Amino acid sequence: MSHHVPRLAAAVLILLALTACAADMSEHDERISHPLTAEQRSAVAVFDRPADGGPLSGFDHDRLVRLAGESLRRGAGPILITVAAKPGEEAVEQDFAQSLAEVLKNGGSAEVQIKVVAGGDAGPVVGAAEIKVPIWVAVVPECGSFERGINPDQTNAPNSNWGCSIQRNKGLMVQNPADLIRAREASGRDANRSGDVLGKYGRGEATGSAAEAINQGSTSSVGSTSGK
Repeated sequence: MSHHVPRLAAAVLILLALTACAADMSEHDERISHPLTAEQRSAVAVFDRPADGGPLSGFDHDRLVRLAGESLRRGAGPILITVAAKPGEEAVEQDFAQSLAEVLKNGGSAEVQIKVVAGGDAGPVVGAAEIKVPIWVAVVPECGSFERGINPDQTNAPNSNWGCSIQRNKGLMVQNPADLIRAREASGRDANRSGDVLGKYGRGEATGSAAEAINQGSTSSVGSTSGK
């Protein structure tokens, strides 16, 4: 009995020591220690109205197409076109904004809003349009920190830079940074199928696809030498 007491006491002391030195589990999960997120920002561009109602330059046309592509790829809301006009010249600026909106829509932009404001000495510049495209931007971690050193400590935790490059690369490669914080809505054939399966599941019905009939084939006798 005297031999068991010291052993039990030693085991308790070891357990207490291990508990006191327990590592924060966030140190072992790079998704927690180096989180990825996304935030909304705006891409802004200014376009001058061509003189005498002329067409847009090829350079400005390409700029609009690129803005439409950004809106299509990682848009966070409708595009806003703001033009300034002097009293009595609202129609001219409205037509200019509308011509810009047409190029954006042809480039794939789903929704474009136009806003005409009063221009002048104290207001926005007349004859220019400001296009604001709300977009999602990935917020990635900055790597290279080794606050806990390189070698494992008594908690067997990895270094503080562990997994940072993986998280950073995922954030830089994602097509739409909004995917980092919410799932996209299902669409197309997959959405129809998932809706059908969930409906059957709720009704207690079988969710599997119907088995297809398989035609029994026959072995070809071409080239066979049997029976000879």
